[in-house]
Amino acid sequence: MIAARDATENAGQRLWLWFWWLLYALVTLYVAGRMGAFALSAAVPTPAGLVQLPNTFASVDHPFHIARAEALWRTLSSGQLLRWIGQHQGGYPVEFYPLGEAWLEVAVRALSLNTLSAPGAHTLAVIALFLAPGIAFCLLAGADGWSPAVGVMALVLHVSLPGSWYDGGYTELVQWGLVTNVAAAVASLLMLPRVIRFLVTGKGWPGAATVAFAAAAFYSNPRSSIGLAALGAGAWLALALRRQIPIRRGDAGVAPTDRGWVGAITLRAAQVAGLAALLAAPELMALARFGDLYRFVRYSGYDEIAAYITAAAGAVTVPVAILGLAGLAFGLAVRGRIATTAAAMALVLYMLLTVVVAFFPAAARLAPQLEPTRLMPLQRFLTIYLAAVAIWLALTWIVSRVKAAQPWAAPLAATALAAMFLLIQTRPLDVAPDPATPAAPPVSLYAVATSAQPQQADLEAAVRAADAGAPPGTALLVVGSALSWHQQLWAPLWTERPLFYDNWLWYWHPDHDGTPGYAFAAGHHYPDPERTLDPDYLARHGIGAVVVTAAVREAAAVSPLLRPLHGGIYDAYAVIDPVATVTFDGQNPLNVAFHDQRVWARAESAATSIVIRANWHPRWRVIAGENGADVSRRSDGYFQATLSAEATQVVAVYALQPVDWAARLLALIGFTGLIWFGIGWNQREPAERWRSNTSGSKQAPERSKV
Repeated sequence: MIAARDATENAGQRLWLWFWWLLYALVTLYVAGRMGAFALSAAVPTPAGLVQLPNTFASVDHPFHIARAEALWRTLSSGQLLRWIGQHQGGYPVEFYPLGEAWLEVAVRALSLNTLSAPGAHTLAVIALFLAPGIAFCLLAGADGWSPAVGVMALVLHVSLPGSWYDGGYTELVQWGLVTNVAAAVASLLMLPRVIRFLVTGKGWPGAATVAFAAAAFYSNPRSSIGLAALGAGAWLALALRRQIPIRRGDAGVAPTDRGWVGAITLRAAQVAGLAALLAAPELMALARFGDLYRFVRYSGYDEIAAYITAAAGAVTVPVAILGLAGLAFGLAVRGRIATTAAAMALVLYMLLTVVVAFFPAAARLAPQLEPTRLMPLQRFLTIYLAAVAIWLALTWIVSRVKAAQPWAAPLAATALAAMFLLIQTRPLDVAPDPATPAAPPVSLYAVATSAQPQQADLEAAVRAADAGAPPGTALLVVGSALSWHQQLWAPLWTERPLFYDNWLWYWHPDHDGTPGYAFAAGHHYPDPERTLDPDYLARHGIGAVVVTAAVREAAAVSPLLRPLHGGIYDAYAVIDPVATVTFDGQNPLNVAFHDQRVWARAESAATSIVIRANWHPRWRVIAGENGADVSRRSDGYFQATLSAEATQVVAVYALQPVDWAARLLALIGFTGLIWFGIGWNQREPAERWRSNTSGSKQAPERSKV
């Protein structure tokens, strides 16, 4: 009789589990479909007829990130690692804008066996990043024995609340395309359930996952180190201060009564932190060496505490913020729900760190490139999870007060609530929100600009025409946008020449010699883009062809310096008598090969002074024949090589230095440790050492059956 009843209960639990997984899958399919996962290309009308174009997100920053992933793909295809991106406004070292998220796009493209284009891989990577917090929410809920309803409700809240520019929701990730910031926050969140599991059990795979997610977060955006510290400390505190720690799959629990318990979890925390630091050594050591070269224009911040509180509430809406505070209070007060407690403690620590960075000048000076507003995504994720916990607690409490309530009443109510909220909060809008509007849109999953447009087809045709018409060894200039913001930044997909723009999104040093109206501190754009067609600007930057649209078209059409190549929405022109990207005593060479990490040039007449129009960095090394050269930084940010003897041929190499090799060796040691953890060789003592072996120890909380 008892056995039959237990079998029935187990069957019911399995049925509910399948139900929640089905619901989770339906939510993800709905969101992925609305975001274009099943429409990666579209037919576009052009003067030549219908053309099939990739159809991905094209608003604000997306083109920049797609171009970076394409550069990484090309470099890997040639058997090298990308360390210097030379196409973007004179070039920059990758450690100043790490490639963590770009590696995700390359991985997606590789898994497709290169059947996906760079834009298609970007679409799927962005959708994966948008949905990935749901995995972390479900893992956190499962670690505490909550119903899967908690994870599903948290996912629904996340995808349904768009947030504003810097909040980590749909607006930041999809409308603004700030993918690196969101990717770092998502990787950090995914680390939390794994680090809890590892600290409790010491088992290898959770430890390996913890290290991998931490390193991925740091390589996506180094500012994630603040969140990683808060999450790790929150998990450690939650475990150190609790008497009873439940483990998944029916384990009786861990009773940390042994005096060595705190020491054990501290050692485990130190292990994963050390391995993550080793994996991140190339980035850490490069920033430590060259961080003083990096200048960042701070566009946003909090003027006062009230502004921060308002932003925190606006990131999730006021009602959800209140629910999050309720879940926070529960997490700090309850015993036995260790993941909820860890999330609550991590949230408190993270908010305190944000306040310190935002309002204490001494802390702000330690991280001059950090905008406190960019820390909001991880705070939002934790708040949403705790709000989902509060909603579930409220539903189960209400159902428990109803006489003769069935066990399925609370899950059914949670399902109805989640479905209603999702459908209401993701309804289509008649007019797409303007990216320039700082207020959060009323709904999520709204339409954004996409790339399958006639303007995109014409830009590609114009860039290809300019690439074919420009003399070898010269750069291209692309001015103006006909599709959303920063359409210029798509150009690297269709040419491998160095590229310059009138609005280039991001930069790292103040010496760029731009148009007369350009000022580094005012932002990375030219307020007078028509002045890029002046002969001195074209010569300074080695421009061989220009692509223009909007108002600059009129100036280009009458310029005696230009020869037309293409006409349309964008016009392309070749520069008559251009200056090359490399010059020997002021004269153009016979041949130039200008690649990301290597520049080669050969001249007809020997010279002792060679100007290379790539941004100076201490790693650049110039060789002329068998002789070296003194490399110096010019006032315009480029570099010049002074030779000890005349030469007709030079090679500039963005070289690996001994410290770079040392950093790679440390990363290799870290990767070896990651494999060591994954295999489980670190488990010299089993986790059962910490299990309760004394009578009277408090049992783990009963797990929910639904």
